[in-house]
Parts: sequence; structure tokens; C-alpha cells
Amino acid sequence: MLSKRMFEMKECKFKERKIMQMFVKIKAEKYEKLKSFFKGPEFIRASAVIYSNRDGDVFVDNEDEPNIAFVNTSNFSYLSGGLSSLKKLDDFKTFFNDLFEKDKSTKKHVIKIVTPDKEWIAPVMEIIKEKKPYIMPYHQYQCRKVKLNWRDMLPKNYEVREIDNKFLEDVPLELAKDIEGLIEKTQWNSKDKFIAHYGGICLFDKDKLVSHSFMFYNKGDDSYELSIATDKGYRLRGFGSITTAACAELALKKASIVRWTCKAQNEGSVKTALKAGFELVKENDTVFVSLR
Repeated sequence: MLSKRMFEMKECKFKERKIMQMFVKIKAEKYEKLKSFFKGPEFIRASAVIYSNRDGDVFVDNEDEPNIAFVNTSNFSYLSGGLSSLKKLDDFKTFFNDLFEKDKSTKKHVIKIVTPDKEWIAPVMEIIKEKKPYIMPYHQYQCRKVKLNWRDMLPKNYEVREIDNKFLEDVPLELAKDIEGLIEKTQWNSKDKFIAHYGGICLFDKDKLVSHSFMFYNKGDDSYELSIATDKGYRLRGFGSITTAACAELALKKASIVRWTCKAQNEGSVKTALKAGFELVKENDTVFVSLR
């Protein structure tokens, strides 16, 4: 039989486990309390999830009074709240291990964790050290006015077109399917949803798709975030800058700010942003964990 002292100790440990903070997934109707957690250009995609105009999963340590929140999307993950609460959070390591196994079954190659500032990096790295995390510096840019005169840069027979329903109806069927495939790869999963809330620009050399730039809306700060991709055979010829500038111009007609995020070491992306009229507004270290 257990002695009274041993019984009391076991009962105490049981109570400790019951009150231990645990990460739980919450539904969209409970996102309201998290809007203040994800401010600033580094959190644009997390903010878009919180404002329900981007897909993602949201986890907190306490549904009613959250101290820590974790937003997981198809490309980035975001951690914010009180750093002191993170250090006390017993469950984060277990939570991250579960997330790691789940994301391994998707198309993701890495988990990229964005935190509020450098003070968070060491504690996060220590908690998940078994997964061998490493640091990757990122830059955030924003554009309030396009500086590049992209129309004068267009070579003869080249054409810039906005991606909308009419555009998809007019282009050849195979090309329309290719562009819809690009839209699906961005994890918006729906052409109609993309056309209604987002958008983009395509640059053509006659019937050849040279490059495309997508713009994704964030209701949280009335901004668009841009992405760019250029066909390998057309790179290093200024076409990425043309498409980016044209897309930024379109986005600025609909929102007050246009944003751009890239790795600090991605010279091509940095040059494209600066050439189009973007300015550096934030630098942050992102925690990377390989899934492969």
C-alpha cells in the first residue's frame, strides 16, 4: 500500500500535469484576441491568417486568455506573445515535435519560424535543439510608390496583362491551366478565391509566359505582399523587375502599402525589389528546421 506521503506526492504531480500549459488549436471565431500579437512587416502572413484572408492553423497556450500564439502556414510559421510565457511553457517542445511530424507529410521542406525580435531566438533554438535548427536572415521591404518606368522597358512584342477572369478566358486553354496550376501552388487552392481577393500580373513574349507576379492581400494593415517568378530562359534581363513594378502599381491602386519578403542573401530578389521602388523596413533572423 502507498503511504500517505507518497499518495500526496503522486496527487500533487497529477495536479501539476492538469494545470500545465498546453498548446491547442483554435477556431477563427477566437482569433480576435490575437490581432495585437502579429504587428509589423515580418508578421504580414500571420496577420492575414488572423484576419481570415489567408489559410493557416492557429495554436495558443490558453484559449480564453492567450499568452503565446503560433501560426502555421504553408511556407512560414509565426510565434509571438510574451517571451516569459514561452520560457514557462512546458508543452512547446512536444507541440513542435508533433508539428514537425505532421509537416513532414506535406510538400514543405523546412519549418521557418518568425519571432518578434532577437531575444526570442536563443530560447526557441534551445527548446527545439534536438531538431538541429539554424538561422536564416530575412529582409522585409515596402513600396508606397513605384519608381521604375516599366512601360518604357518593355521590348517590342512583349505584353503585360492582369490576371483576371477575362484574361483566363482569352488565353489558350493549356496556358490557362498552367496559370491556374501556379495559383494552386500558392496554397490559395481556388482560382475564384484568388481572382476575388488577390491577383497578379503576367508578362508575355508573344504567347510565351516570361514571368508572373502574384499579390496577396492582408486585411490587417491594408497591404499586399508580392511574389515573383521568371522563366529560366528570360532571367537576368530585367523582366522580373518589369513584372514586379507592374504588379506593385496594380496593388497600390487597391491598397496603401505593398510589401516584399526575401532572404537577405538572395541578391537577385533584393535587387528586383530596390529597382522597382521598394525600401528596406525590417531585418529579422528566422529559425529554420529541415524536414528532409
